[in-house]
Amino acid sequence: QILAFVGKVFFFCWLQLMIRWTIPRFRYDQIMRLGWKVMLPLSLANLFVTALVVLLLDRGRG
Repeated sequence: QILAFVGKVFFFCWLQLMIRWTIPRFRYDQIMRLGWKVMLPLSLANLFVTALVVLLLDRGRG
């Protein structure tokens, strides 16, 4: 069992290194644009949908 665990750990470490070496890095301005124009609207939409679902489920109980 310990050999299988160590093998899996090495495999996933190797996989992470391969992914990091092949995918190019983002510049600071690209990360900021992604955060403000993509992630923030998605998170706000997620917040509103979750609030709506909670409101509708709570209304069905009472």
